Amino acid sequence: MPDNDLFLQAIDAVYASGFDRERLPEALESISRLLGGSGAYFEVNHKLTRRHDLLCTVGVPAGAYDPYLKELVVRNPRIPFAFRQPVGSMSWDHQILDETEMARDPFYSEFLSHYGLRYFAAVVIHQSSKALATISVHRTRKQGHVDKREIAIMGKLCPHFQRAYDLATRLMREGGRRSALENALAWLADGVALLRADGTIAYANDAFHALARRGDGLRISGEAIEFTATEARRRFESALGTVERLGDPSCDPCSTDFPVPRNNGMPAYIVSLRPLACENIIARADVMLLVRDPLWRNTGTSQLLQEIFSLTNAEAHLAQALCGGTTTSAYAVERRVSLNTVYSHLKRIREKTGCRGVPELIRKFGEWNIPLRVN
Repeated sequence: MPDNDLFLQAIDAVYASGFDRERLPEALESISRLLGGSGAYFEVNHKLTRRHDLLCTVGVPAGAYDPYLKELVVRNPRIPFAFRQPVGSMSWDHQILDETEMARDPFYSEFLSHYGLRYFAAVVIHQSSKALATISVHRTRKQGHVDKREIAIMGKLCPHFQRAYDLATRLMREGGRRSALENALAWLADGVALLRADGTIAYANDAFHALARRGDGLRISGEAIEFTATEARRRFESALGTVERLGDPSCDPCSTDFPVPRNNGMPAYIVSLRPLACENIIARADVMLLVRDPLWRNTGTSQLLQEIFSLTNAEAHLAQALCGGTTTSAYAVERRVSLNTVYSHLKRIREKTGCRGVPELIRKFGEWNIPLRVN
């Protein structure tokens, strides 16, 4: 299993790079550190010209860029191999060349050896008739080949690479600031509405519309947001009047966050209002409203907990409940299982996550959010 903290940091960095290409080096650095490499690179190769549409590297000597881009990219034996691989495929040196062949190949014996590099591990995140996009990690001769554990880690990261790359590609294709922002907001798991100063809706993403259609605590009427509970309506009006003053030392930032009760005792939505930093992005919107659904977030987080820490569904569900404040006794009653069963699950959770107790488990998972929709 990967170092869990480093793995989560890498996932966060990968998604951040999808929104902001300038943060790509940070993502590559996280991946290199996670896999024990000397550096990493992201490249998009144009298949017809065998030249780069994009290249970003960390941990590579600056002098290596020019000769690689001008000449050696067409002699890189790794690229033709990757051209034949489907999206999600992993590759490493001994799939392509053995040590004797590496010693004879100019790319390895002349170019890589000159910069102290030797091995690699890569994953294909995009493959089309025109372009190939890969993420690769450098390794020195001393660091050696990747092992099965590191290959598995790279495979677990692959879906996150793909989503971030797809997001970045969509944003780059959008010509205007409005369409680019809408495109980015459409990928968020939280419901987001951009409001005018009077509270009317200028734009709402799909997640917000889905929440509103339920009519459970809030809905859309014309261009307005209607809250079922009287207290929620009052807090919304108060937050609209406060949001412009955020940043004033006398203004309490918590006054723009409030719960929206739902029917049947389900966990409340959490609504937050924030001022928009940029003017006139979408129909003169002034305020961003975010709606967090803890039920959706718990489901998505449970899926990633199972993936990252190899928790069973029952173990992931218990971890989420404990992080939400549920006691082991209350959980046993709620799930209609014995307390011994709960303790057995908790013991395995501690073993798999390295947490010594519930407080450490809460610290590790309690504030972890999933930034993007996964479907």
